[in-house]
Amino acid sequence: MPSIVYEIINLLAAILRLIGMAVLGLGIGWLSLDLLRKAQAWQLQIAVFLGFFGLAIAAMRFLAPAALGAFGIGVGVAIFLWGMPKKQKKEEEEVNP
Repeated sequence: MPSIVYEIINLLAAILRLIGMAVLGLGIGWLSLDLLRKAQAWQLQIAVFLGFFGLAIAAMRFLAPAALGAFGIGVGVAIFLWGMPKKQKKEEEEVNP
């Protein structure tokens, strides 16, 4: 009986770890993109870039494969949400002056 309880706790812990790593990846991706855009000096841009990839390398070394995948998905979503250039809405402004 206790082994079933431990298995359920392990499953819940793994799901929580996946969700947490996805949220962490989303936050780190947003922060990296925001700092890269706001950086005036090239030295700061290089520091943010190397810091992000240092974190990714450390994650590859020390995280479980599923947690690393969730981190990567979070970073990818952040890049697609906030990293893509915004489209101009000139057509709507011309139609509705």
